Amino acid sequence: MKQCENTMTCNRPDGLTLPESPELETAVLGALILEPEYLPDVAEIVEIPAFSSAKNGKIYGAMLSMLAEGVTIDPYMLTQRCKTVEGIGNPAAYVAELTQAVGSGANVIDHARQLAELESLRRFVMLGSELTARAGAGTASPEEVGGWIARQVEEITARVVHADDITPLSDAVRAALDDLERRQKAVQSGRCAGIPTGLQRLDALTGGWRGGQLVVLGGRPAMGKSAVMLHFTRAAADAGVPVCVFSLEMSDEQLAGRMLVGGSGVDAGAFRTGNVKAAEWGKLEQAGADLSAMPVYLNDRANLSMNSIRSQCKAMHRRGRCGMVIIDYLQLADPAMRNPNTTREREIAADSRAAKQLAKELDVPVILLSQLSRKVEDRADKTPQLSDLRESGAIEQDADMVVLIDRPAVYGVETIETKKFGDIKSKDAGVLLIAKNREGATGRIYFRHNESLTRITDYDGPDAEPDQAPGPF
Repeated sequence: MKQCENTMTCNRPDGLTLPESPELETAVLGALILEPEYLPDVAEIVEIPAFSSAKNGKIYGAMLSMLAEGVTIDPYMLTQRCKTVEGIGNPAAYVAELTQAVGSGANVIDHARQLAELESLRRFVMLGSELTARAGAGTASPEEVGGWIARQVEEITARVVHADDITPLSDAVRAALDDLERRQKAVQSGRCAGIPTGLQRLDALTGGWRGGQLVVLGGRPAMGKSAVMLHFTRAAADAGVPVCVFSLEMSDEQLAGRMLVGGSGVDAGAFRTGNVKAAEWGKLEQAGADLSAMPVYLNDRANLSMNSIRSQCKAMHRRGRCGMVIIDYLQLADPAMRNPNTTREREIAADSRAAKQLAKELDVPVILLSQLSRKVEDRADKTPQLSDLRESGAIEQDADMVVLIDRPAVYGVETIETKKFGDIKSKDAGVLLIAKNREGATGRIYFRHNESLTRITDYDGPDAEPDQAPGPF
């Protein structure tokens, strides 16, 4: 690569202009030679490719080798080491030139960060060139190209170290107290501390959904995962929180239809067959107007990957349209890892981890629906357990909260045993099992539902207390 003098860019034969700074590279190397005690810190920030000059990169590599071996680093010892490295020329003269260019190592950490950022910018320029080649070849789908570029961008940005990545404990304590004060005011005013779930007893147990949380909602087929998901969607939207729903199973028209039935009270069978009476159209129109005013955004593409979901959520978040994310469901997501040698378990683990990273990155709750394995139906007691999460133990590990849906009536069980209410009829009733709650208690929440599972309510009034086990705090 051509060496540039007194400029931040360098033109290559292929026409690319790459950000470079020979002066910055000289400043970093010269400071490290004079004050090598900074090298361990710089090594955490800068890797060898950050030096656009091959000679500078080799000298930096020699210093890293000496550091790893415990060899003293000074101009003489470095010169001796560099004599064994090809491509440096006269190491004694060049080392002397480097040390004469700086006065001290006082600013070397800041200079190292700038150098790392320049490397990231260079990689972005080269990434753009490769993206042009990949997309122009026409051999990959837009989905594949989009997933590849998302992974590359994340890898590049993850390598840049910023001074504010490390937070003093005092700042974290202050932020925690400020958040507590906000939650206390919400409770005192009768509001949910987090994003409302739409079930008062679930709010009482969990405090509502919070930013950064990954909530896994698990259940066997026909247990009502999508119905509960739509209930959570409407509750958040009613509170003014914009919700992005990614439905990999049902179309957006089907989702809207179920919400219309739930909001209007019209018979689900009549809606499905089109046998709607004239009087019911008014209810549907009113429900449609109410739903249309809600900040809910749907994507029903069947082959979405977690990378695509992440990209769309970030774009929506920048526009103020993503305060909560719902994904229905994990096992239908297009694998993030297109490696024929990988396992299904690793694919699911990668997607589960990506969902947690999305929650943290945007500071929004992500509700991830997940299938449970058939082991539930092989047991005499059909109550779902954490170990039933299908295809990967990483789902349980990544989740901040795991909510399992149980409807005993599906298995012919006529009553549900409860500590609070005694035996209750299972018809039109269900249980949300809080099997894991990283920040609170676990327990059982009972709910009622109509026959079509389009309307869900608390089992009884808000004064009832859930059966619960002590939380971790």
